[in-house]
Amino acid sequence: MIRHRRFLANLHSSVLSALCALLCLGVVLPSQAREQQDWWLAGSVAEGGDIPVKRSPSDDRKYRYLELDNHMRVLLVSDVHTDKAAASLNVNVGSFDNPPNRHGLAHFLEHMLFLGTDRYPEPGAYQLFISEHGGKHNAYTGMEDTNYFFDVDARYLGAALDRFARFFVAPRFHPEYVERERNAVESEYRLKLKDDNRREWEIFGEQVEPSHPLAWFSVGNLETLADRPGKPLRDELIDFYKEKYSSHLMTLAVVGTEPLDQLEAMVRARFAEVPLRQAVPPRKAEATRRQSPGGGITFTRELPFELRIEPVREIRELSVAFPVDSVADLWRTNPEIYWGHLLGDETDGSLIAHLREQGLADGLAAGLSFDTRHGALFSIKVELTPLGLKAKDSVLADIFAWVEKAQAQGPEKWRFDELAEISRTAFRFSEKLSPPAFVQHLSRALRFYPPEEVLRGSSWFPDYDESVLSDFVAQLEPDRAIVMLVAPELGNLDRVSKWYSASYGVGSLAQKYIAKTPRDTLEKFAFAPPNPYLPEAYPVSEKNAGVANPVKLENALDAVVWHYEDTEFGSPRAAFEARLLLPKIQSCDDAAQTDLYLAMVVDGLSAKTYQAGITGLGYSLYRTPQGVNIGVDGYADRQATLLEHVLSALTRPQWDANRFQRKKQDLIRSWRNSTKSWPVRQLFAQVKPLLTGACDELALADSLDQVDLKDVKAFRKTLFRKGYARFYAGGVLPSEQTLAMAEKTLKQLGLATAGVEPVVETVAKIPQRDLEHSVEVEHADHSVLLYVQGDADTLRERAHMAMIKQIMEAPFYSQLRTEKQLGYAVGTSILHRNRVPGIGLYVQSPQTPPVEIKREILHFLKGYSENVTTMSETDLDRFRNALLAGIEEKPKNLSQRVGLHQEALYLGFDDFAFRDELANQVRAITLISLKDAYHRLMVDGSRRLWLKSLHAPASGAVLGSADLIGETAYRYAF
Repeated sequence: MIRHRRFLANLHSSVLSALCALLCLGVVLPSQAREQQDWWLAGSVAEGGDIPVKRSPSDDRKYRYLELDNHMRVLLVSDVHTDKAAASLNVNVGSFDNPPNRHGLAHFLEHMLFLGTDRYPEPGAYQLFISEHGGKHNAYTGMEDTNYFFDVDARYLGAALDRFARFFVAPRFHPEYVERERNAVESEYRLKLKDDNRREWEIFGEQVEPSHPLAWFSVGNLETLADRPGKPLRDELIDFYKEKYSSHLMTLAVVGTEPLDQLEAMVRARFAEVPLRQAVPPRKAEATRRQSPGGGITFTRELPFELRIEPVREIRELSVAFPVDSVADLWRTNPEIYWGHLLGDETDGSLIAHLREQGLADGLAAGLSFDTRHGALFSIKVELTPLGLKAKDSVLADIFAWVEKAQAQGPEKWRFDELAEISRTAFRFSEKLSPPAFVQHLSRALRFYPPEEVLRGSSWFPDYDESVLSDFVAQLEPDRAIVMLVAPELGNLDRVSKWYSASYGVGSLAQKYIAKTPRDTLEKFAFAPPNPYLPEAYPVSEKNAGVANPVKLENALDAVVWHYEDTEFGSPRAAFEARLLLPKIQSCDDAAQTDLYLAMVVDGLSAKTYQAGITGLGYSLYRTPQGVNIGVDGYADRQATLLEHVLSALTRPQWDANRFQRKKQDLIRSWRNSTKSWPVRQLFAQVKPLLTGACDELALADSLDQVDLKDVKAFRKTLFRKGYARFYAGGVLPSEQTLAMAEKTLKQLGLATAGVEPVVETVAKIPQRDLEHSVEVEHADHSVLLYVQGDADTLRERAHMAMIKQIMEAPFYSQLRTEKQLGYAVGTSILHRNRVPGIGLYVQSPQTPPVEIKREILHFLKGYSENVTTMSETDLDRFRNALLAGIEEKPKNLSQRVGLHQEALYLGFDDFAFRDELANQVRAITLISLKDAYHRLMVDGSRRLWLKSLHAPASGAVLGSADLIGETAYRYAF
């Protein structure tokens, strides 16, 4: 897999991008009067290591930083409470390090390292071990880094590290797999030929000087990775590995249950052998980035200029990108976060609020797109409406005026202090991440921060430096801009990109945009006031005092109210959910109108609630198959206030004609863009509609086409007329406040329960024969998805299907992807619907037609039955432990605990024993019962649905949900 921190790729808005991306945490601002020392703790000298590591007061793990003799930097984390161990090794080598004539080599090397080492020569040995011991693994290649990571049942960390470390000591680079992985890279490249982000990125790169690595093709394909006269690919691969993969460019993070001394012994024994291949340069005190002289982005034409791009999906975007100096060494001031926060603001008076009011835009994002030793890029992206596209010149002028206003105002210390306190409090009350996410974050952070600051560095704004902040924003000048306009309606596109065949045009930017903005234009904008959502109190729950189930609160509300008092995490957070079960939503028309109504409410709330999101206080509002969910989460102190805003917007929506048209077209466009996604994703999207009768996205778009504002107004009046509610609150929210919030919800919505029948979810029981369904796609790849449904909706059947998925996951991938080379997207997936168990097996291939893919899947299933038949008790115990490691994994934070409660309630387990009972059924599996289940479900094929992609309309009748849902369907009342 290859990943870019790239231009226009998934920018988040303002500080949500900057803080959440850097912190991986989300919390709220404490009182300014609080002593700042209490937001962190000094590392303990008793932990040993080279330098004590500073950490959060809420963090009960132990840390040790050390540098091995080969100059590899390591952070060890001892967590006695974790079920999963994990490791991540980051190599400061990425696509920017490719030889100029070998595009994609770094990415290809990432693929090849998984395919056998000196001690573990079998190409699938590592993957099989991780899968059989309850873990996952992956890797990605970025501009300047390649990151390898895994998690595993904590008992097997040492054995997993044995296999992992050899990637960086003695990979075999099997000659026969060089050709196979070339095909895998080709499949990955072709899989994303219609990916708009990749197409835009390539077009941007084609404007860069050819000698700059931004201009290079980072993914690679059969052409760039071909053998050449006198230069076999394998030889170049080995040379690249030996030259670039030096231990001093590697940073390793490991989380395990073992004491630090034992973890250190495990790591030293395995990673001390990694070769130091280069002389170690002097290390700077506050940054470890490798610098290249004269770094910066240079273009083939003079700035400013404009790019016009035709997308695959129906999207309209106007972006302004500014090349800027690297900020890697400015992490104590974080100018990119400060200005991203200010320019990405969505409160009243902001740029996006102004554009939304005129019906010109749906969203805005501002922030750093990437930062490398070869230059950085700061971008502002506006999501245009069709009306906004027509007014693109006005929108562009407003973007430049917004930036000019920020430059004229200059940095303000109170804003900086507010951001600093938000991030410090986030660190103070940080929650545990999942082990694989945590080690990935740490292995990257080791590259950018001093060892003692590796945990808190991204949460720290210690230096308000006005000159640093002013110098950064001064770079955002119109005469240094690259403007990108992306829309399907553009003309005069006289160029086609080399690798992704994207049509585009290039032109100069009109002089009028470079001129200074008139004062009256600047005065129509206003920056955000001080944040009104900052909590005044931080009540914290108990910690490690045991775990109790939620209790049902007695009430006079004619509603069920569940309350969970956290005694596990010592958190100031809480989650409140109102699950409204509404019989009104019966048809695609009802569902589409509900989505539009809720979208209008959310849009109307954006200016008022944006600052709540900055502080870590969030809400959710969405349609479910049974009705509507309203959720509030974050610090308990302001949840009632935020809920009041949401309920007021629901009951007194702003019926604005501009907003109606904007959100209607946005929903329709989004739903119809689903036909542009990967073929295999389109197949997965059909499973739920076929099994439950739910509307697919095209049906929703068609329903909304004919709806006008009067229709939605009338629909909203009846939506909450009849129904009932189930409330849940978990965390530090008191029971009294929970009941008050529930009562407020019912009273304000006017929900009436009299005479309401239970809302029912129906799941089709697949007939005992093979069925086929075809989906027309606009992508050259072929894809097949086999959905296998269990014979019963029991926990016993669910346990057996989970075990079947566990045992065949790695072999299916290895045989069909690595050995057969059918394609890049190959795998298995759990596809349960309510209590009905199911498994999916999928393949997307650039060359193999569906009929052959189906044949290969059947061949695998039949052939693997021999493995099941000959399985030993030892094998079964190993797979059982791996499966149980996932089922019984303890929650790392409050939100994960809440998720388990809501899972149990959805499935009808009011005793919250779902996971325990499922685990008991897994323990009860025998070799005989597993063999019977495998043959019954996977070989005999009692209930199978084949979905396949077509490049033309299907001939004959098309399978629909009505063909599957009959009298024997499963029905679940809520």
